[in-house]
Amino acid sequence: MDLQTATTEALVMTVLEREQTLRLDQLADRLPELSWSQVFGAVDSLSRRGAIRLRRRGFEYELSPAPHQAHAAAGGA
Repeated sequence: MDLQTATTEALVMTVLEREQTLRLDQLADRLPELSWSQVFGAVDSLSRRGAIRLRRRGFEYELSPAPHQAHAAAGGA
């Protein structure tokens, strides 16, 4: 993974850890410094690795940190 990808994924995780649950479009709105392609690529990679949950809600996608990620962000082991 290159530095730009790691930085993009870290930005996505920071927002999700703070907000806990967001639609994909809301996440993109909160990261105006990133292109839609960068946000989508980071979400795809993080989802495949199990770092975030991606759920379809009708015509939208809802994102949240994976349970172990949310627990770690709250100070758990």
